[in-house]
Order: sequence, then structure tokens, then C-alpha cells
Amino acid sequence: MADLIQMDELNSTMEDLKNAIISNLSSTKLIKFYSDLVDGFIRLCGNKGNRNIVWDDYVCRYYEAVTGAAPYNHPGSLYLRKKARVILMIRDSLNGMDVRKLYRYNTLDIPEAFKEDIAGYSKWMLERGNSPETIRTRTGRVKMFLLELEKVGCLSLRTLTITQFIDYVSSLEGRYSSVGKSNILYTLRNYFTCPCISGLLKYDLMPLLTNLHTNKHERLESFYTAEEIRKVLGAVDRTSKSGKMFYLVMMLACVYGLRSYDIRTLGMSNIDWKKNFINLSQHKTKHYLQLPLTEEVKFALLDYIKNARPPIADDHVFIKLRSPHEPYSGNNHFSGKIKHYFTLAGINTDRKHAGLHSMRHSLASSLMSDKTPISEIAAILGHTSAQTTRQYIWSDINQLRVAAMEVPCI
Repeated sequence: MADLIQMDELNSTMEDLKNAIISNLSSTKLIKFYSDLVDGFIRLCGNKGNRNIVWDDYVCRYYEAVTGAAPYNHPGSLYLRKKARVILMIRDSLNGMDVRKLYRYNTLDIPEAFKEDIAGYSKWMLERGNSPETIRTRTGRVKMFLLELEKVGCLSLRTLTITQFIDYVSSLEGRYSSVGKSNILYTLRNYFTCPCISGLLKYDLMPLLTNLHTNKHERLESFYTAEEIRKVLGAVDRTSKSGKMFYLVMMLACVYGLRSYDIRTLGMSNIDWKKNFINLSQHKTKHYLQLPLTEEVKFALLDYIKNARPPIADDHVFIKLRSPHEPYSGNNHFSGKIKHYFTLAGINTDRKHAGLHSMRHSLASSLMSDKTPISEIAAILGHTSAQTTRQYIWSDINQLRVAAMEVPCI
């Protein structure tokens, strides 16, 4: 039966939500943005003059009207995602649930018939030492394959035919770049290698998953010149707290080539102030790194810690500047904010990535132009193989190197 609610109760619930928004946000502009959307929903419900309404129907209609996306699909732009978040908060409030810090859009569950298989595959990857991110990425790709099998009535890998598999591979054409398609097929090859999965297959599918090729030039370029990186860093307002933090974040990426996860989880205990080193084990590769604490990075660290970082008892270097003051969530790559600085600097990002990962690419390409051996570049970036490093290099571009990027191979 549909969920009914009286308008008086709906108004009261929305008032509670607005009070929660005021309590948890410090930005007056953002509070108004959120509150206006809540008021818009109230007006939509009240326009029909209904005293008892089917609230979930109105939430769906409001989501579609505001974001232009079907409920509750990914709305696209960052601005529309901000609007969508408020509507999802409305939905949760009317459901009697606490609002969440993070919302995912219309995620599909693994088909029931394959959940045991995925659990076995995940356990196998964990035992092999794969990181949680790798496990999550691979199971996500496999899930899409299993959802397609469910659509054609295949509810067990024991009944999977070669024709069904070939049809799935053919369906990837045109939907993904050659890199995206290869990533999916590499993952499926890994999936079928898992002992608890390979034992279920009636046919050997490995001959269909050999000699996978990728058109590397189809990838979005992620390299920026030394001068462009200087301009991005120069666009940061270092008199503001957020500017002090994001300047440090970008310095850690372009000077040391650190991944966003290792930057986000960097601890005070990782910094040896007396010996001027940053010591850490990379999350993805588990490799231990000892990085020289350059004067530029040391100054940026001290400036942020003394003048911007909330004074809370937590080992994480990076703490949210707004309440609640806590470490950043596991999937926050700071991409939106970093790209904002590229825009402020007037850098052309058309057909190029613009984020922390692109700063890693820029460091790799800069080192390559200085004829640094690729094995040493791999060591600096924390890659397990030089082949991975080659994917970062766009050697046909004449590159300049930033002095602050001169990090010796440890």
C-alpha cells in the first residue's frame, strides 16, 4: 500500500529537516540553497490541495522536475547532484530515516542467484592481497555482467553458454571506449580465474579473453605542463582556510605523486619533523615510501596545521573544515574542488582530466622529459611495474619540469 501522509505532518517533518540543515551547515548560502529546495517540495505538495498525499509519488515527481533525471538516477552535473542530495534527504526524512552524508544513485543489487559467487570471488581477492578499492571496482564490473546474464534468463554460471558470453562482449562495442571495454574483459578474465568460479563453468572461456588490446591514445590525456601546474597552484587563495588545505593537497600530488587515498589518509604520525621525512605505506600497493620533506611542502603543512586545520584530537592531517570536524570520507577525491582551481587559473581542460590524478600524470611526464629512467619514475609514483608507469606518459609533448617536483628515488 502507498505511503500516505497528512499535510500537517509533512510540513512538520520538513521543518525538522530545515532545522537539521541549519544545525549542520555553516555556509549561509548553502543553508538557503537547501532550504529553498525543501520549500519548493512543500509548495508542490500543497498546490494540489490534498490533505492526505502519497508522499513518495511527490518526491519522485519533484526529483524528475528538479534534476531532469528519472528517480533516482544520476543527475549528471555537480550542481544537479547538489539539488538531488536535498531531495534524497527529503525522501529519507519522510521515511523516518536519518539523512546520510553520502548518497548513491539508483544502484542495482547483485542478482540473488549470483550473490554466493560474488562473495567467493571477493574472499579470493582479499586473500590475494587486493585492496578494498580494487575489490569494489572488480565486483562492480562483474555485477554488470551478471545483471546482463539475468536479463537473458541465465541464472547460474553452470548454464552460461559461449554464445551468451560472446553476445555480452559484442554488446560492449559502442558503449565503452576501447580502454573501458578492455578493463571489463580483463576483470572477467580475473573473475573466471578464481577457483570457486572456474569450477562452475561448463565451457573454457579463456581463449576468448586472450590478446586483449587497448588503444592507449583513446584515453583522455591527463598531462599539464610545469607552467600550467604553477598557474593552478597560484590560483589558490592561500589566505583562506580552504585555500591553505587544498594548496597542501595539490602540493602532495604534484611534488610526490601521491594518490588521493594516501593524501586523504595521511597522518600526523607519518611526518618526521626532525629528520624531514614523510613515511607511509601506500594503500594500493602496500609499498613503503620515505619521502624528503621539501621546504615548500613543509611550509604548506605548517601553515595549514597552524592556521586552518580544526584543533581536534585525530591523527589525520586532513580534517573537514566544516562541522562535523572529522576525516574525509573514503571516496572523496577532492576532484570538484581541484578542477575549480584549474578553471580559476584559466587552464584549458577540454578533453583532459583535471584533478589530483592528472597531477600524478604531470609529474611522471615531467620526469620522463628529463630522461629519468622509467624504473625510477615507477618507484617515485609507487607503481609495482614500469608498464603501469608508461600509461602515464605522453612523451610526444614537450614538457618542462617544476623545481619542486625534483624528488629523488628512495
